[in-house]
Amino acid sequence: MKNFYDWQYGLRDKINEVNSRLLESIKTDQSYLFDMAKYTIDAGGKRFRPLLTILSYEISCNESYKKILDLAAGYELIHTASLIHDDIIDKSKYRRGRETLSSRDGIDNAIVVGDYLFAKAYELGSRYGKEVSKVMADGSSHLAEGQIIEALNIGNLSLDIETYNNIIKNKTAYFFSACAEGATIAAMASPDVRKKLSAFAYNMGMAFQITDDILDIVGNEKEMGKPTMVDLNHDVITLPIIHALTNASVENKKILITILTGKYKEDDYKSKFRHILFKTGSLEYAFKVAKDYILKSVDNLNGIGRSDDLGLLMDLALIVVDRINESGVI
Repeated sequence: MKNFYDWQYGLRDKINEVNSRLLESIKTDQSYLFDMAKYTIDAGGKRFRPLLTILSYEISCNESYKKILDLAAGYELIHTASLIHDDIIDKSKYRRGRETLSSRDGIDNAIVVGDYLFAKAYELGSRYGKEVSKVMADGSSHLAEGQIIEALNIGNLSLDIETYNNIIKNKTAYFFSACAEGATIAAMASPDVRKKLSAFAYNMGMAFQITDDILDIVGNEKEMGKPTMVDLNHDVITLPIIHALTNASVENKKILITILTGKYKEDDYKSKFRHILFKTGSLEYAFKVAKDYILKSVDNLNGIGRSDDLGLLMDLALIVVDRINESGVI
């Protein structure tokens, strides 16, 4: 089984072209604006979304992937802009091993850069016609809706799984689906291929967000390039926490609530938090849910045919959950 970096290395030429297109798309006569936008893009990232866009396009038609690079870059710009705004909301100082833009250049400037990247993204998407533009805009709208639903439920210890799913499908899954759907529309794929690739991306997006929530608790900060326990520190209730609040012993539930409400005053609150989630089987439960979504996503690819690109998509789906196996904690 490949890890993500091996998988990504095999697509390095495509990634390099995406990176070049990203830098081309943010050019402006305002040198300071360009510097700030470039700083954010140069921070790197997995490039999940543009690669998903490119592979979906190649599966859907016989055209060169170079024809979809603008759309792939557009989706990545939206993702990057959303991270800038996330860092402002979370008051994050570091991402991917270096200062966040808001920490380096100030909140006001970071907001402007985020807005600039959104504008450039929609311009790129518009090159593929009205239908693709609407798919891209809808994906972004869902992202905002997910953020608001999450914000309205900060610190809500009664949050149920249905609401949690509503948050992550809007924040992540719909946008993943939009990447695939936009590519299939641009490729003039059949309705069946369009439906299957969009469903694949949606289910992979659900698994991706759940594994992210798990890694926020047990992940390696150095490997991830960002701090852990961000959700805990910002009172965000995720699937492992929902499960633990329902299944913990009376005593552990009391301790968990004390930690979640900021009333636990001992320095070991993070290790105690992890211990309770391990003891209740909550991390394993969340991991199983993520794996079930991956099985659904792979099943969605049935009937499309066989190709190297299809194999790469299947590998990507499996890599999403294998990130947990690589952490060695579950």
